[in-house]
Amino acid sequence: ERREMIRYPEFVAKGWQLGSGPTESCCKTLTARLKGRGRRWDARNAEAVMALEALKQSGQWQAYWLIQAKIPA
Repeated sequence: ERREMIRYPEFVAKGWQLGSGPTESCCKTLTARLKGRGRRWDARNAEAVMALEALKQSGQWQAYWLIQAKIPA
């Protein structure tokens, strides 16, 4: 019933990944920041650290903080 949503040739032409491998790899590397001997996180702080690490790994770190600097407090 969702065949019209599966446009693999279009996605390949755009250079997009089709498999789950890149996503799974990203999840693994993002969570690595939280793991390690002696590290303990509550949910709120873990989410904040993950968000910052995602910005870094996505290459959006500088753009994000430039936008934040323009938003009045």
